Amino acid sequence: MSNAPPAASSSCHDHEEDDDEGDTFEPSAPDPGNCEVANANHYGQFTWTVALPAAPADKDSLADISKIRQFSDVFEVGGFEWKLEMYPYGDSQSDKTLSVFLCAVDRKQLPGWSQTAHYQIAVVNKDPSKTSTHTGYDIFRGKRDSAWGWSKLINLSKLHDVTQGWADEDGKITLQATVHVVKHEYMAVNRTYRKSLCGLYYERVLQSYFEPFLKDELQRLDKLCGNNVLHKGFSDFWAALSDAKKRALLQITMDEVLLNVKARLFSRDQPATYLAADVIFKAAHVTAGTLKASSRVMLRTHKGVMRMSNSANFVDVFRAQVSDALDNVRALVKHLKPQSCDGACLEAMGRQMLAVFAMCGMYITNVHPAYHEKLALQLQEDLIREEEEKNLKAEAKKAKQAEKRKKQQALKAEKKAQEEKEKKEAEEAENKKKEAEAAKRKAQEEEQARKKAEARRKAQEEAEKQRKLELEAEERRLREEAEVKARAEREQMQQQQAQQQQQQAQQQQAQQQQQQAQQQQHAQQQQLHAQQQQQQQQQAQQQQQQQQQQAAAAKPAVAEDSSTTTPEQQGEQAKRQQIAAIMRDMGLTPVERQARIQAILAGKVDVSAQPQHAAAAGG
Repeated sequence: MSNAPPAASSSCHDHEEDDDEGDTFEPSAPDPGNCEVANANHYGQFTWTVALPAAPADKDSLADISKIRQFSDVFEVGGFEWKLEMYPYGDSQSDKTLSVFLCAVDRKQLPGWSQTAHYQIAVVNKDPSKTSTHTGYDIFRGKRDSAWGWSKLINLSKLHDVTQGWADEDGKITLQATVHVVKHEYMAVNRTYRKSLCGLYYERVLQSYFEPFLKDELQRLDKLCGNNVLHKGFSDFWAALSDAKKRALLQITMDEVLLNVKARLFSRDQPATYLAADVIFKAAHVTAGTLKASSRVMLRTHKGVMRMSNSANFVDVFRAQVSDALDNVRALVKHLKPQSCDGACLEAMGRQMLAVFAMCGMYITNVHPAYHEKLALQLQEDLIREEEEKNLKAEAKKAKQAEKRKKQQALKAEKKAQEEKEKKEAEEAENKKKEAEAAKRKAQEEEQARKKAEARRKAQEEAEKQRKLELEAEERRLREEAEVKARAEREQMQQQQAQQQQQQAQQQQAQQQQQQAQQQQHAQQQQLHAQQQQQQQQQAQQQQQQQQQQAAAAKPAVAEDSSTTTPEQQGEQAKRQQIAAIMRDMGLTPVERQARIQAILAGKVDVSAQPQHAAAAGG
């Protein structure tokens, strides 16, 4: 059987009276083949096979289609009368869905009556695994027929599709209503109804309710058992209790246990909680005398009071019980399939959960307050003891202070006499001290005067020595500068000589080239000499005269060639002159002199524009 989504919950529907406006389809005499009622005490089932009416054809009727409704026959369960109310085309809160409600017929009841009931409404499918079942738990009230159910039970398009198995060949559908009247608050449900709940909510009960509850309890106990100091404190408290006190703490009424179960596990909006609470209610009702939840825990029930017989440390036993129950929940989830669960499979789990809730109630209601009361009393005793110790210390301190004051007074008188004697001696010593200090001051002043004279003499000697050192340093500096200057002049002369030698070598090379050219010309002249012999004889005299004239003109030409220099030579000569002038300038420091010489040699200073100035500086 398939259930509705968890979000789908039952809703209250106060239907109108039979004489209200709208089309109401009431079945005639019930068909024994189509209507079956199984009633056993507070539990019963009702099956209703009904044909869906055709939709109105006119537009005016379509506007009020949500008012079309049908009622089943009245059936009785638990001493109350019930019936089903169906809106084949949905009520005012739905559209294109089937709406079905369970109505409590109050014609036999007094005004203002109310009754709580579990109920299920199922749309039966030919395939049982596809049957759609919805579960609810609500309070039905009187005065008017109150109804609880679902506005959106199933989609009409699926319902009218014959191939999906909801309607038969005649267009009829089968609705099945299950009602379980709750006569008292902790009443266990019928076995058959419990079996249907197991098929729907078995896994959800274990995983969403039992397991989280047990995890929370185990976590809370681990905070106490996992802390050595807290655990030892509780163990000492428990071991100090008498057996009678332990028996008084390890008891709780069944009503308190079941009230805690309902508060922690039951919710009207969650159908799965019906099964979660019912499993424990069932264990509570079948428990007669003794409940053996495990090898560690034995609970006895007498006149509605549950008592636990165990002298071991309660929190250790409680934690072991919770841990065992949690392991069993996980084992059931892992190994048991919902289809094979008929309700009996959860009986042992219900007994364990009942024991856990009973021990939880004992701990919260009895053990934990007693433990904290013991801690409070212990704290109060410690405070009283500390206060008494404090008072004793205060009295001892007062006596000690009185003895001290007495001794101080005696010491004060003795001290006063001693002070007078010391004062007189001090005055005498002070006078002697002053005389000694005066003599000492005079000696110190004389010593200071001698030291000052000695210091002045040493300062003068040191100043004289410093002046001599400065003069010697200045002389060394001048000698070094002169040496640097002489070395620079020697290097300059060497450079000039090297340049002159280079120029002479170039002149000699030019003369050799000129001689070679003359020799070539002479050879040519000898070749032409034979042809021009006659002419040369006639002009011999003329040539001699010309040679004389050329020899006379060659002397000034040679002098002119020697005095003529190139621009590069003039530039070099100007640099040398400028460097010589810098070396002769005594107002420059060696660093400045060296920087200017390097600037001239690197060509950073135009010396050709200052020849006259350089010559003047040299003079």
